[in-house]
Amino acid sequence: MEKSQRKIGMILTYTGTLLLVAVNIFLTPFLIKSLGDAEYGVYQMMASFAGYLVLMNFGTGTVMTRYVSMYLGKGDKKGERNFIAMGLIITGVLLAAIFVVSVVLYIFIDEIYASSFTPAHLVKAKQLYIIIVLNLLVTLVIQAFQGIINAYEKFLVSNVWNLIKIVLKAVLIVTLFQFKADSLVIVSVDLFLSVCFMLICIGYSVFVLKATPKLTKFDKSVFTSTAVFSLAIMLQAVVNQVNTRVDTTILGIMINPESVTMYSIAMQVFQIFSAMSTAAIALYLPKFTKMVAAGANSGDQLTNAMIPPSRIQTVISGAIMFGFFVCGRDFVQVWMGSGYEQAYIIALIVMVPMFLVYTNGVVESVLDAMQKRLVRSVVLVCSAAANIVISIVLVHYFGALGAPVGTALTTLIGSLIILNLYYKKALGIGLRKLFFGIFRGILPSLLIATIVTLPVAVLMPVGFAGLLAKGGLFVAVLVACLLIFGFNKDEKNMIFDMLRRKKKSN
Repeated sequence: MEKSQRKIGMILTYTGTLLLVAVNIFLTPFLIKSLGDAEYGVYQMMASFAGYLVLMNFGTGTVMTRYVSMYLGKGDKKGERNFIAMGLIITGVLLAAIFVVSVVLYIFIDEIYASSFTPAHLVKAKQLYIIIVLNLLVTLVIQAFQGIINAYEKFLVSNVWNLIKIVLKAVLIVTLFQFKADSLVIVSVDLFLSVCFMLICIGYSVFVLKATPKLTKFDKSVFTSTAVFSLAIMLQAVVNQVNTRVDTTILGIMINPESVTMYSIAMQVFQIFSAMSTAAIALYLPKFTKMVAAGANSGDQLTNAMIPPSRIQTVISGAIMFGFFVCGRDFVQVWMGSGYEQAYIIALIVMVPMFLVYTNGVVESVLDAMQKRLVRSVVLVCSAAANIVISIVLVHYFGALGAPVGTALTTLIGSLIILNLYYKKALGIGLRKLFFGIFRGILPSLLIATIVTLPVAVLMPVGFAGLLAKGGLFVAVLVACLLIFGFNKDEKNMIFDMLRRKKKSN
């Protein structure tokens, strides 16, 4: 049953990610045209300004999932209820802390944006900020209860809602914009949908799962281990913030605004790649936590358990990266028009090392299950610091392309080389066995599809027709190769079983 839930959860997760990408591609131009550049800019700046408060959530949802899964694995209902109570108390403290910090930030909005905002924009910015902060507070409560639901591996709840939310948000915004095009509509819709989901999560946890909190004692040892785990997650969040913003900041200071725009376009492509490559990682945390709680902590056991989900991730991330290599120029041309060709190169530079990192990205769930994420976070913090220094030097000598090259180099050294050596030492992961198991059949399929499509990519003009022809050929060859020799027997059986069930249902 749990495996079935995880499989359905994975399908829905990827469906939701694809749907979100599609909606954002079409909704963003609509919002900019409806609001105008100035008001849309105010909305984006307030979302970014308030977004830093997210760093204070300390990974509440992941912490809940990890520890509730541990108690479920042990069959300790009393311990589970006690930890849920502790977790909700800690969530309440974080809510209060975020509220206090948000009030302080609100006081300084006038001072921070006085030079760039008109008086009318300052009024609108404050209104937006208040609603965005309320949404962040509601979201923190959602994360706590969603963590409980995920620990029970009831992934349908959050994933079905995610699909509904994406569609509802787009429909509500487009409908309400017919009466009044206002950025307050966007944040109000977000808040309304978040409150609805919060009530669903609380109700499902309490009345369906019977995961009710009951504090019998405030366990200091559990709190200490939770604090260390939360610190590691927070450091990871800081690293993500640095890595997504540092290059644009450096380019804005050292080059010009146009280079920032080019890089931002490339990063939108990368974010699609990243979202699809990492969407299902969290689904495996309950599985690995229960394995560890049951005593499965040897290198061979963990390596064998990591290979199947890693192969799925590799097919998805590899298809996007290699597919973008052969028809990415066409995609950028069709999406943004001419003049943005460099965005293709920037995106590709960043995507290549991250593809190698994402192939065994499920190791994050193993680290969380074994409470060994802190070292990884520290290594990534050091890599982020090195990224800043190296990118500044490279931009100085080589211009705008120096920024993505700096990011790629630090990713290769920190995330790929150093961390994989750490996984081998700390977890006993057999790297040769792991990567051979992951790439067997899949990497040759990706390479063959790329080589077959490459002549068409070179000879055919860039444009919409090229995107369809190159993309279609790449997908057709890749699917054929995977079905002939890329997928193993279990993977083929899983695909054919799904197709048979779908045929019967029709």
